[in-house]
Amino acid sequence: MTTQDNGRKRRRGAGGPTITAVAEHAGVSAMTVSNVLNNKSFVNPAAREAVLRAVKALNYTPNTAARSLAAAATLRIGLMHRDTDSALLSAMLVGSLRATARLGVQLVLEIYDTVDPIGSVEKLLRNGIDGLLLPPPICEVASAAGLPERHDVPMVGLAPGGDLRNMDCVRIDDEEASYQLTRILLEKGHRRIAIITLPTGLVAASRLRGYLRALGDAGVVADMGLVWEASPTFDAGLALAERVIKERRDFTAVIAGNDDMAAAFVNVALRNKLSVPEDMSITGFDDTPIAVKIWPPLTTVRQPLALMAEKGVERLVSTLRGTAEDPSPKALYVDFSIVERQSVGSVPN
Repeated sequence: MTTQDNGRKRRRGAGGPTITAVAEHAGVSAMTVSNVLNNKSFVNPAAREAVLRAVKALNYTPNTAARSLAAAATLRIGLMHRDTDSALLSAMLVGSLRATARLGVQLVLEIYDTVDPIGSVEKLLRNGIDGLLLPPPICEVASAAGLPERHDVPMVGLAPGGDLRNMDCVRIDDEEASYQLTRILLEKGHRRIAIITLPTGLVAASRLRGYLRALGDAGVVADMGLVWEASPTFDAGLALAERVIKERRDFTAVIAGNDDMAAAFVNVALRNKLSVPEDMSITGFDDTPIAVKIWPPLTTVRQPLALMAEKGVERLVSTLRGTAEDPSPKALYVDFSIVERQSVGSVPN
């Protein structure tokens, strides 16, 4: 080692404990120490107390210049997604990019492993992300797994089926949307209405409640044999449609979990020489581009996914910059609408 190297080493050592040393003493990450020193409201109270004890024990004095540089650094917002969620991802990506460009932050796009979604999220968190956008169903999974309590990184769930107890979320009222969609079918004389729920707890429960409430208000006894479950993909919709259309024809309408599944039902119905909507009415959910690319175009719930993502970014940035009025977890609601097209008809007398 040269004399110059020794001098550099002595100068570094003479500066006192580093933020890394504080992190090691407190048993947390350096990012957590930075969040505590910058008085970020989302830091876990236990972690905050550990950092403050370490600061006192080590007599650590923050480097004001370094903290100023850190505060000015570009925030990195992560958006997790599945590679099969093309329509959902496209809409959310538009909103996320619109907001990040306006607010001067960086968007990081990451595919998560459906076999180990929690591991995928935690891997991204370890890579220095400042905030995280989680679409369905990963937002519900992350919330149930307690990730917000284990990591000092603010997270926002996009389009969950219900409020999330430990993280912010942006959503529509899925129960009311399902209720209104079911009412439209009931008003057109349908009494044997099937519903396809999604394999995510909150979305499935909320939409099923709306469906059952609408049936009850109309005096229709629910047949739970018409409640089906499938993954939100075109292929899963095809498999389900091919099975139920061949095995039973005692339903006149289908409420699909999303537009891809609804399109699959239209496809199978037409291949089985059934007319839509004369023989079978079919509705979707989300109002993604496929809703108007098939024939007949779908009656569906318009869920403003781009707006939801934009509001999610805004919430993350306000939390990270300390400008949020109320940093505690909250649900932000956006309006939905029912778009009526040609895939729904009246039951013949």
